[in-house]
Amino acid sequence: MEMMRNFYKLGYLRERKDGITEWIIGNEEGIKNVLKKTIPFLRLKKKQAELMLEILDLKSKINDREDFIFLASKIELFRGLNYSKKRKRRIIGPVETEVKIGKN
Repeated sequence: MEMMRNFYKLGYLRERKDGITEWIIGNEEGIKNVLKKTIPFLRLKKKQAELMLEILDLKSKINDREDFIFLASKIELFRGLNYSKKRKRRIIGPVETEVKIGKN
C-alpha cells in the first residue's frame, strides 16, 4: 500500500483499530486516476471500482432532481456491493425536500 501511495503521490495511509490499512485520497481526479489504472488488475472489487467511476462522473453532471435521484440509486447499488454483516441496513427513500443545484 505504501508503494502505491508513493507511486501516485496521493493521499495518506491510516491504520484502523482492526489492523486494516486504508489509503485515503481526498482528490476526485486522483481517485479517478488510480481507479482507471488499477481496474484491469482487480478481481474482487472490480464492479465497485467501475461503479465508483460512474458515480464520480454522474456527480459532476447533476442538473435536476431526476439526475440527483439517479445518482442516489447508483450510490445505493454501490452500498449493496459492499455488504457487511455488521453494518446496519438503511434504506434511502425518495427525496422529499427540494434540492438547489448549481452555484449560489
